[in-house]
Amino acid sequence: ALAQDVKFIRSLFLKALRARDVEELIQSKTSDADGQLSVDDIKSIPESVRNLLHLSQRYEHDDSETLFKELDDMVKCMSGEDIKTAARMYLELLNHANLAERNYRVRRWREYKRGGQQQPAAAAGPAAQTLEDCFRDLVSKGFTPEQIYRSLVSQNTELVLTAHPTQAARRSVLTKHAELSRLLEEYDRGLQLMPTQRSEVVTQMQACLLSIWRTNPVRRHKPNPEDEARYGLSVVEESLWKALPTHYHEVDNALNVIGQPPLPINCSLLTLGSWMGGDRDGNPFVTAALTKRVVYLARMRAAQLYLGEVDDLRWELSVAGPGSDAMQDFLRERERIRAARGLGQDAWGYSPEDEKEEHYRRLLEHVRDRLEATVRYAAALSEGRGVAANGEEPYSRTEELAKDLTLMYQSLHECGDGILAEGRLRDVLRRVYSFGLSLCRLDIRQESKRHEEVLDAVTSHLGLGQFSTWAEATKVQWLTNELHSKRPLISRDLECSESAREVLNVFDMIAEKEAGIKEHLRVVPLFETKADLQNAPACMELLFRNSWYSANLSSPPQVPNVGWVPHQEVMVGYSDSAKDAGRLASVWVLHKAQEALVELSMRYGVKLNLFHGRGGSVGRGGGPQYLATLSQPAGSVQGWMRVTVQGEVIDRFFGLPSIASHTMERYTVSVLRATLAPPEPPSQESRALMETLAERSCQVYRSIVFDTPAFVDLFRAITPEQELKALNIGSRPSKRSVGGIEALRAIPWIFAWTQSRLQLPVWLGVGTAIKEHIAAGNIDKLQGMYREWPFFRSTVELLEVVLAKTSRRIARYYEDVLLASPSEEVDAVRKKVWQELDDFEEAIQQVTGHVCLLEEAHSQSSRVAILNRTPLVDPLNVLQAAIMSRLRGETDPAEIPALSDAFVVTVQGVAAGMGWTG
Repeated sequence: ALAQDVKFIRSLFLKALRARDVEELIQSKTSDADGQLSVDDIKSIPESVRNLLHLSQRYEHDDSETLFKELDDMVKCMSGEDIKTAARMYLELLNHANLAERNYRVRRWREYKRGGQQQPAAAAGPAAQTLEDCFRDLVSKGFTPEQIYRSLVSQNTELVLTAHPTQAARRSVLTKHAELSRLLEEYDRGLQLMPTQRSEVVTQMQACLLSIWRTNPVRRHKPNPEDEARYGLSVVEESLWKALPTHYHEVDNALNVIGQPPLPINCSLLTLGSWMGGDRDGNPFVTAALTKRVVYLARMRAAQLYLGEVDDLRWELSVAGPGSDAMQDFLRERERIRAARGLGQDAWGYSPEDEKEEHYRRLLEHVRDRLEATVRYAAALSEGRGVAANGEEPYSRTEELAKDLTLMYQSLHECGDGILAEGRLRDVLRRVYSFGLSLCRLDIRQESKRHEEVLDAVTSHLGLGQFSTWAEATKVQWLTNELHSKRPLISRDLECSESAREVLNVFDMIAEKEAGIKEHLRVVPLFETKADLQNAPACMELLFRNSWYSANLSSPPQVPNVGWVPHQEVMVGYSDSAKDAGRLASVWVLHKAQEALVELSMRYGVKLNLFHGRGGSVGRGGGPQYLATLSQPAGSVQGWMRVTVQGEVIDRFFGLPSIASHTMERYTVSVLRATLAPPEPPSQESRALMETLAERSCQVYRSIVFDTPAFVDLFRAITPEQELKALNIGSRPSKRSVGGIEALRAIPWIFAWTQSRLQLPVWLGVGTAIKEHIAAGNIDKLQGMYREWPFFRSTVELLEVVLAKTSRRIARYYEDVLLASPSEEVDAVRKKVWQELDDFEEAIQQVTGHVCLLEEAHSQSSRVAILNRTPLVDPLNVLQAAIMSRLRGETDPAEIPALSDAFVVTVQGVAAGMGWTG
């Protein structure tokens, strides 16, 4: 079925390219997927590109070295423009496969939930990911339905959208992909569509495919931080806003099956955070002024969304009657206030007689007026204009809007019309408690050295010397004394650098925005290198023992059903720890840090919320979030979890309402399972073995990456690291400072190795570590850990996925093309890398006992996806290597623009084929 879906989309695409006008297009429409996939008669495609596509079709069935050599020879003879066109064709074919697969998985998921087929492969493994299956399994393990309900009531998962530059595709193209996915879902309705409707859907799909082809995939300018913030808000508006009520309906239905009531209206199973416009870590373009604009832009967009819902409620709640006593009192008080302000009455498009008896509409009129005032207020502030004080007051807090809508909700129930409250009004209230007045809570992130720079300026101004030179104990004591003191610390005439002044401006902006809030905003330390993670427990204990800090811990505002509790959020970073120590050592030090932080927080009576800074790729903590959550240490979830959703992951898992709802269900189920039924801790023997594996792999990794000077030359020669700098992907620079690999950010580090298909950062050092244990007679212990310890099993399975996506042929091809005459030092490190890959592959297969990669039942979909994409990704890599060779060598200057554009397209294509960039 999936293969037919892919063929169907491709046939529509090629028909659209063949057609000269709409009449010809309509006449060419035939049944589902009988179109020819030949490009012979598409004259707009150059002959050399058609020949390359024919050859790659043969390569799909015979991936011999002979045919690969023919691909290489053919590409060498192509012009820059033809290479660009060829790359574009492969990119579109891969996008078609991704869209078809995404639609296919959602369709299978729905069929399974309707009882129409076996459990989907994506849900197989340790446990099913549907709510009903989860509840049934928990009950079978001895948990009562009441326990499940109570856990869900106080559960919260916060998804934090980030602007990390891992989305290679343009927003214009992503929007069209979303529309195409929507049309595919509509087409799946099959017999429910009339023939004319079905024909119209096909026409719209062909138009969409052609529009994508005619859209230039190359960004001409880097996005600025406000562009990134607007993209994040658009995902909320177009997908998450629609998906959230559906998810709550699914939860309530599953609870009903086990005899439990619906969740309370103020439940916050899912909330949103954002770094877009607030993350200034190494990004000089995120200023205080920009953050302020983004804050009020989000509020304006939120108010506009609620206005649309209120307008719909106006037609739905045309209930005649006074409502509850509380609602009558509120309306009388409102009229009194309006009269005192001289505002008078403003009917909402219906007669005064109706207004007198339709009290719900009168209350909705009040909500509408305040929302409109909120839009005007937020729009003015986001644009730097003043705001005239007239009319209704804008909403300044989420609680104000929730209170007005809850008054209506409770009145309907009190007056016997509760069924009317449980429709659109309930959905709006649930959005209010999830999205609030800002859609996403904005995090303010800054590199710690910037804060230290400000404190240097402050202490120097006070004649105390430089803060950064003090001993740690002196710093802590001085800061504590100043926090206890009531006198201002920073004077208006403080002399400081421009960068330090910008930090102070940020705090001024925060104070201005948050005026009136009594609780301290939460402070979230980030631990992301190996050394930082090892030191995390000691650092946090120092904070918990500090008199001022412990007295000012806040309660999490996004979880309304747990009461006040001292709360500490701690962020653990997966990207930099993996770059610093290698994947295996990274995941183990993260695991141990979480265990220690859980024990510490319990000892001090503090509720711990771990914030997981995961990327999209395995090398940066990515992978199936469901399995990652279930393999967390016991006690580390506790009903709450925060996790970053970056770049391409946003589009892949939240780009459409149907997909977003599916993703929300997996998050809710995984957090519930990890809270109620966490994994058993490993044996001391397994822990000791894992410790030595991690340390040995780290030694090998660092000895090659950081302690071998020639490695940098190899890295820059055989990957597109230098070329990637020119891509207009994100607003943030690729390096924090001048330097080698240590200064390079984790994203371009992974990005470059992903493009060359070697994936070195994920596996380097792992093979040596495991083989040494096998040689010591520990193979049975390793296999036992793989069978019985969820953490170790998920780690090995993700390594196996990366190995399946690694291509020896392509990596060696990049060496042949781009590393013609390596020095002795470079050649030596190159040979060492290949030996490590050999050891890694052999070790993984011995631990898993697999004859071939990904042979487990729940891995079959991943295996098939990789096999289906390889024949399309390989030619793209051949094109990319040829482009890099020409750009780095002597080439016709007239060819450079086409080659530069073609390189960008190959990057997008390889990313589409691999499933991630960085």
